[in-house]
Amino acid sequence: MAGNRRPPTLRRDGKYYVVGIYKPNGQRTNISFGTKGMRTEGEIYAAFGKWLDLYNQHPLKVLSFTSPYDAIEQIINPVNVVNVGELLDKYEAYIKKIKRPVRHGLEHPDLRFIRRARQFLEPYHEWPIDTFGPDELQDVQQALVKHEYMTGKTKKRYARRGINDTIKWIRKIWRWGMGRQMIRAETVQGLEEVTSLKMGTTEALDNHRRRRVTEEEFLCVVSAVNTTVGDILRLIWNTGMRPYEVCEMRPFDIICDDPDCWLYIPGRDQTPVGKHKTTRYERVKVIPLTAESQKILSRRIKDFNSKDYLFKPEDAMEEVLQKRRTNRKTPLNHGNRPGTNKKEHPMIKPSDHYTSDSLCHACKRGCKRAGVQTFVPYDLRRTMATGTRSMLGKEAAKVLLGHTKTDTTDIYLLEEVQEAMKVAKLLASNM
Repeated sequence: MAGNRRPPTLRRDGKYYVVGIYKPNGQRTNISFGTKGMRTEGEIYAAFGKWLDLYNQHPLKVLSFTSPYDAIEQIINPVNVVNVGELLDKYEAYIKKIKRPVRHGLEHPDLRFIRRARQFLEPYHEWPIDTFGPDELQDVQQALVKHEYMTGKTKKRYARRGINDTIKWIRKIWRWGMGRQMIRAETVQGLEEVTSLKMGTTEALDNHRRRRVTEEEFLCVVSAVNTTVGDILRLIWNTGMRPYEVCEMRPFDIICDDPDCWLYIPGRDQTPVGKHKTTRYERVKVIPLTAESQKILSRRIKDFNSKDYLFKPEDAMEEVLQKRRTNRKTPLNHGNRPGTNKKEHPMIKPSDHYTSDSLCHACKRGCKRAGVQTFVPYDLRRTMATGTRSMLGKEAAKVLLGHTKTDTTDIYLLEEVQEAMKVAKLLASNM
């Protein structure tokens, strides 16, 4: 067995100053600190002292550098990031490396906030990081409040909650830089002085909470959209599942062992617990499908082993074209006959399934045609949650919606109204 090794010492080897060390794997090697002509002897010994302290703390990290002077410079005095713009570049690269991919190759939500933060930090891109303090962050916050942008032909502004989230992301980026010794702790602490915007104390807009959808409104919209979209909305109304879950439904994901209640496990062939929003918690997501839902699905399912999506835009397009052919006024021997003006290889083809965005657009168009106040598919989920809560309680609503905590379920519920009604009924029964 090897005896106790002496601590590394700097020695002369010809004209070079070197230190012999053992790597963590036991292999011996020499580290050169250069010649006396390159630096003074005092500088070489001072550098060796710093290098030895770093080597005792982080041997693998120190040995990853080709030069001991590079190790000292990069670890003790990092200069990779000198301004705000470079900090943002490094953080964005870090997020792209560690974040799991989202569905259908879409941009990760975190990257949208980083892009927004970059847009409003543009005037400070050349500033040294430690010179960006609470006053500058306050200016960014006010710029977010006053900013206007166009969505189609509509002029919009950021909501108060979105502004607060953006400010939190900026602080998060600075904390990330502090953890990597790019920013002083005092600078990060100073940013905490900028408080979040409170409701009623700012000119920033507040988005209203999701509204309940009445059955009458729901039926009007279902009658105004095509059958495919109507069936999707009916399933959300009956089950309370998330829009993307019903859009990505496949016959293979449905277990119909119990004829009274089928079970839908999204993406059950991709991981042992399926593929859904809470897969990372290793929780199985099971959506019960009772008689009403089964009636909708039975019309579309021909083979329960099929992995094709159930709800396809091409089916909706075929329905629209069939309706046009039925209502055609021009005789068939005049004008275009059905199917004759189709391109063999069109530039734009229908997707193989609906997405939550395309479903949302279809739902809004249906609301406009039906003449009802606009709602989105997620509002149907909230309506289902509120009804379940009033009949069976909060815990039942949490299980149905697939939430890990009842706090998340509260987002969908009219909590204050439910509690007020409960108190009023108790008082009435005791009088």
